Amino acid sequence: MIRQITLIKFKPGVTAEDIKRFGEGFAAISNVVEGIRRFEFGPNLKLIENAYDYALVADFDSEAAWKAYIANPDHVAFAQRFAPLGEAVVRVHYTV
Repeated sequence: MIRQITLIKFKPGVTAEDIKRFGEGFAAISNVVEGIRRFEFGPNLKLIENAYDYALVADFDSEAAWKAYIANPDHVAFAQRFAPLGEAVVRVHYTV
């Protein structure tokens, strides 16, 4: 299984409503392909300073399932819609 962890730092000026719509967008793509086993996301609790603002943890059955997710038109549309909110994004993938 492949795990992807994504951390997002929003640009200054991103509103609570923007973040709400961001979460709704993640919810809409949480099962767009077979092979997604876990899809958890949410805003940072801000327990420490200098942390990123939002996180996604997603598990995929295989690299092929992950590639299908990345190429899925709904995922692509989500990325195009919400990318302007991000100042920085980091990702890591590993086997679980």
